[in-house]
Amino acid sequence: MFSKILIILACVPLYVVNSFCDKYISSQDGNKNNILYNGIKFLICSIIFFPMALIADVPKFAFGVVFCGVACGVMYAVSKTVILKGYEKTSVAFMTLCHAAGMIIPCIIGHFFWLEKLSILSVVGILLAVTSIVLLKDSKADKKKFKTAGIVIGIVVFLTSGGVMIAQKLMGLYFSEQSISAYNFYSFIVAFFILCFFVKPKNTDKKSKKSVLICSIGSAVSLSVISFVMTGLAGSVPSVVLFPLFNGLGIIFVCIGSVFVFKEKLSIKNVVGLLLGVCGLCLVNV
Repeated sequence: MFSKILIILACVPLYVVNSFCDKYISSQDGNKNNILYNGIKFLICSIIFFPMALIADVPKFAFGVVFCGVACGVMYAVSKTVILKGYEKTSVAFMTLCHAAGMIIPCIIGHFFWLEKLSILSVVGILLAVTSIVLLKDSKADKKKFKTAGIVIGIVVFLTSGGVMIAQKLMGLYFSEQSISAYNFYSFIVAFFILCFFVKPKNTDKKSKKSVLICSIGSAVSLSVISFVMTGLAGSVPSVVLFPLFNGLGIIFVCIGSVFVFKEKLSIKNVVGLLLGVCGLCLVNV
């Protein structure tokens, strides 16, 4: 288990790279290039996995790998498009809470169906980690009034975020003898085709196009490695360790890194969030 924990920790810098690319694009031109950016990113990811899937000497068209891959792709696409509407209907902090809380789903299901122990300390640790993520997410929109549509969207984001992790667990637990590369290819190509329906032609200058392309490449490479490794580990590492450790630690390092990269200042709320996050992760991994 120790070696697998080290692999998870080694992927955290890739989480930071992926998040920084997302963060940069979302801050440019009123976030109008977000769907285009995600579409290109998913296309590049599918291109990366296509030759790997072809040469893999394991089943790549079996029901399990196709089902899990398509399901994950739908979750990816819905989450990436719906969350943008959520920002319009309610606060960024609430949407961040819904997205982060998604990791609770595989932990609970793992306890009841996959014989993964979920102790009281682990539950407290996960809740602290989720609270930490919300505190680390400063937003000028935090005072925006809640609307029914915003709450519904939050629930959808919560379920689709957890759905991606569930797809990884199903693939790792029940279909590990099938091609993980094919699973990832199906996930990303399905997400790409779905997002194609939402991309609308917009007047984008050359500088913005270049930024979108560069960030798409950086995010795609890091996301591809993350998805491959996390799916491979999902079958042998308990959900209560895998998802809170990777996502929680990733968010903490993104917050710290943003101070240097994006010149953001750490508020008292951010510092409290960092401390809660560290405490939560320690409890999860006791």
